[in-house]
Amino acid sequence: MDHASSHAAWLYLGKESRTKQDNDTLIDWCLRHRVGKLLLHLETGSKQDPDADKRIDEVIEACSSAGIEVHGMIGTLQHKATTREQLLVSKKDAYCVDYDGVSNWEEPLLGRSYVLDPSDPEAVSLIADHCRKLLVKHSGLAGIHLDFIRYYHYESRLIIDTRDAGHWTVIPRSGQSITLATANGVSATFFVEQANNRYNDPPVGDRLVLKRSYHYCFCKRCLDRFRLEYDIALPSQFKETRQQAEWIMTHHAAAWYAFRASLITNVVRAIRRTIKSVSESVQLSAAIWYNSPYGNELRSEPFRPNSEYEQFGQEWWEWVKEGLVDFICPMNYWLTPDSFGQVIRDQLAKSDNRVPLYAGLLRSSEFPIDDEKYKQYVSIALDAGATGISFFSYGGWKSLNRDGD
Repeated sequence: MDHASSHAAWLYLGKESRTKQDNDTLIDWCLRHRVGKLLLHLETGSKQDPDADKRIDEVIEACSSAGIEVHGMIGTLQHKATTREQLLVSKKDAYCVDYDGVSNWEEPLLGRSYVLDPSDPEAVSLIADHCRKLLVKHSGLAGIHLDFIRYYHYESRLIIDTRDAGHWTVIPRSGQSITLATANGVSATFFVEQANNRYNDPPVGDRLVLKRSYHYCFCKRCLDRFRLEYDIALPSQFKETRQQAEWIMTHHAAAWYAFRASLITNVVRAIRRTIKSVSESVQLSAAIWYNSPYGNELRSEPFRPNSEYEQFGQEWWEWVKEGLVDFICPMNYWLTPDSFGQVIRDQLAKSDNRVPLYAGLLRSSEFPIDDEKYKQYVSIALDAGATGISFFSYGGWKSLNRDGD
């Protein structure tokens, strides 16, 4: 399928005041770089900046006048809040429980990121209705863009040199929990995977390995639903979450991956069905990943085929084939030019090139891209079959000098 060449860009407004000159600069930049779709971040929590709606509508009006579509971008299943009262969904069992049995409600990521459980019907309904309300409130929006439409996943390890730790070295035992807390009140629980000592007396340690598996969601509702839908009986002797999770991943990993992906897909379905009640012309799009863990090339790690499905629950190619999304923005960040092109070709093959694909390109101080390299990445994306690139984000790219190619 042939799609007209154009680009997309992410925009975070922040909390600062926004002048007409700021919006004029944005529009000029978008027109010079042929940005036809602007993905405008909108807060998901219940407590909003009182001036946010005005700033949002001014951006939408300026873009619409210039022929640029604005899509409201939400943190679909991951919401940030400094207090729980700010959350869209305010009940403990609506949030994920990880492989080790730790509730995200009790230990939000970084102390402020809450991961919703897509198996909770009330949570899904509230998210879908939130999208509807955004479209009604900001009638100039062309659609909704789903960021964080996935599970959070990470295998975290801390390796600690305990050579000079003294008698404390004899305390940690395999499987025990250790909670690390910082001065600002953020805490994270890890579990002892390995504790090696050279001598107990005199106390000379070696190393301590702490592990935390952020693999969601192993709450009782998810386990019960998995068991019923796939007719799988969990061994009665396994009472702890980690025991049940380990047994599932050892004996029924494929079914578990399919179950989780179906829950994420159901969220996409619910949102599309709800926003179409506002207008049939409203579009739905999504941000997707290419690999887990992302940024693997920065660590000189190989690609893991289908890892975005297994770890994030993103069976996004089925969203495309089912007609649930109107375009996709793969976050193809931190890739060498050759890998960038290959990843795009693989993504288009998975989706049968049925919808426009805007290949995400990140530029930052850690991953600099000058004007010439930008031109190279754009050429690679278009040659691979992408509709264009997706600038992540305007703040990092607004100093780009080259006009659109």
